[in-house]
Amino acid sequence: MKVTLFKAFPDPYRKSMVVYADQLLRNLCAVQLPTEKITSYLPRRIRLAPRMARSWSQYIGYQLKACFTQGDINHIVDDSFGHLAYSLDARKTVVTFHDATVFKAANGTIKGEGISKGTLLSLRYSSAAVRNVAAVIAVSEISRQDFLQFTDCDPKKVHVVHHGIDSSFRVLQDRDVLKVRYGLKGQHMLHVGHNLFYMNIEGVLRVLHHLVFRLGLDVKLLKVGLPFTAVQNELVHGLKLEERIVFLGDVSTEDLPIIYNCADVLLYPVLNSGFGFPPLEAMACGTPVVCSNRGSLPEIVGDAALMAGPYDHEKLAIHVASLLENKLVYATYREKGLEHVRRYSWEKTAREVLAIYRNIHETNRRR
Repeated sequence: MKVTLFKAFPDPYRKSMVVYADQLLRNLCAVQLPTEKITSYLPRRIRLAPRMARSWSQYIGYQLKACFTQGDINHIVDDSFGHLAYSLDARKTVVTFHDATVFKAANGTIKGEGISKGTLLSLRYSSAAVRNVAAVIAVSEISRQDFLQFTDCDPKKVHVVHHGIDSSFRVLQDRDVLKVRYGLKGQHMLHVGHNLFYMNIEGVLRVLHHLVFRLGLDVKLLKVGLPFTAVQNELVHGLKLEERIVFLGDVSTEDLPIIYNCADVLLYPVLNSGFGFPPLEAMACGTPVVCSNRGSLPEIVGDAALMAGPYDHEKLAIHVASLLENKLVYATYREKGLEHVRRYSWEKTAREVLAIYRNIHETNRRR
């Protein structure tokens, strides 16, 4: 059985797609049988800018090339590239569906910026192709429900397979030494992610403001990811938080576990999430988590994190304060997180995905 993973274009707003594709390939290769061969494919020449050039590369160039590289099983690892299924044998194709954020923003289910007609049309174009594939992998139960709500597909085709967490995310014994190396004095609340509307950067800033100016905590925000937008920077100035933010930018994969270890708490108040890597990565590093109760997060973090609504800035701030000020609460959620994250491994993910491949392959052989 030959399997081809079709990868997504590199995108600063969807780095989790790179993580998913790379980890899945690595772990599938580790558990495959000698009679199985698993490879990945991404066109050598792609254009990411300007927008028209990227659209041509993604929706025409990639789609034309896909049919020449398909295997006995084809796995499109990002549903945003579901249109590739038009060029592949649908009976041999699997697509991973990650989240329905764009659909939810478009119909007003979540509050967000206006979704352009072009974005919505391209997503509908891809989703229409996904309806006919042999199987869809949803990364959480809520993603499965969302997919079935927004796409006319046979529920029997849709399987839930959670992501794993890499072993590089672990507790480091020299946390205090690391803080000194990075020049981090005092307490730090960490946020990891980009700056699009559903990451709720406004909420992060308002929680920080509440902690400092209403609860009187001497805490700073440790920010990993893309720079703030002009509007977000205006809010920083309006809330007088300029001296309270340590911006680290785009942290390397190797350094990210160190940053988690240096932080005292992770804040992740997203408006929607298909899975949510940062909360589990933080837990694996022994860093307690405060997050929103939206999307997949209640399913993924269980009772191992403190949760509140993404717009309930006061309650989110109180949760953060309880972790920073109460050693017993901190220790409780640290241990809960470390225990909870053991459920997630890429080897388990790979074995479950491989079982789906084998079932499809065997079904096709019998035809």
